[in-house]
Amino acid sequence: MPEEVSEELENFLSEVRPLAKIRWVKFGQFHITLKFLGELEPGVIARVKDSLTSLKYFSPFKINLSYIGAFPNLNSPRVIWLSGDEGAKELAQLSKKVNETLFKDEELEKDTKKFKAHLTLARLNGGSLSEELVRKLGTVKNFSWQCDELFLMRSELTTKGPIYTELL
Repeated sequence: MPEEVSEELENFLSEVRPLAKIRWVKFGQFHITLKFLGELEPGVIARVKDSLTSLKYFSPFKINLSYIGAFPNLNSPRVIWLSGDEGAKELAQLSKKVNETLFKDEELEKDTKKFKAHLTLARLNGGSLSEELVRKLGTVKNFSWQCDELFLMRSELTTKGPIYTELL
């Protein structure tokens, strides 16, 4: 996500964050995950990097995120996310290519879950959202950019939140 779009999203979230004490994604950590790999041995990481090099660049496409949702739903959310229709098909195709490319490695599991293109905004341990928060989330505007590259990222969980490091 380009810096200027991240800043726009951050401006929106700065109005929303005070409405709930939940684990909001911090500025600079906004991303769309195509495939989560979990913990991997260094040798497997090297093979993953080699495999994904051929997919790193692709025909650019537009992403437009325009609505809020939640897993499993907004009535009992575990994850609050931002999604949209424009670019969803291309992201799903890219996710499928990543999965097929990585599935060739015996040490990696094929992802059988249906891919849902989304950008995580917050995580919850249970409970419900206030009407005020749901109403404010419903006022989200469009966040658009040209997607032209994918990255392999390491996510290190810490007590202060995840630390992301680009590997490819």
